[in-house]
Amino acid sequence: MSTVPERLTTFNAYNDGTKLIGVVDVELPEVAYMTDTISGAGIAGEIESTVLGMVQAMSTTLTWRTVNKAASVLSAPRIHAIELRGTQELFDSSTGLKRSQPVRVAMRVQPKRFAGGSFEVASATGTENEFEVTYYKLIIDGETVLEIDKYNFICFVDGRDYLADVREQI
Repeated sequence: MSTVPERLTTFNAYNDGTKLIGVVDVELPEVAYMTDTISGAGIAGEIESTVLGMVQAMSTTLTWRTVNKAASVLSAPRIHAIELRGTQELFDSSTGLKRSQPVRVAMRVQPKRFAGGSFEVASATGTENEFEVTYYKLIIDGETVLEIDKYNFICFVDGRDYLADVREQI
């Protein structure tokens, strides 16, 4: 492998297509599959078997440097469409050159928590929004590499939709 992914260079955050005002850090959702313990005849013990395409609750957190209007708008009890558009830096060890690669994250979220943070002189407030994520899509260099859509039974990973048969059968 001659290309080494090094870092996220920068990104902008958008809500419903409008650029968010303020500086924000984002903790992306963790994708953890639902499981069921299988045991019985023919199995030497127990197996924690994943349920095909079914994902546990996912959450994302936005942490702001200051208390701001964008953070309070995102606390409205409705679905918000959050999009992160960024660029990551890659190093090509065979040429010694660096290049940029686009990365995009799209999420549909529902507010779970709004924390105003703290007021300290000459410090960031640490204002936070926490959301339940019902839709999560990761696009790297123009290619969708992950798409989880709970309401529409989509679990797309590495070019395959693992719930396509399930959608057809129900």
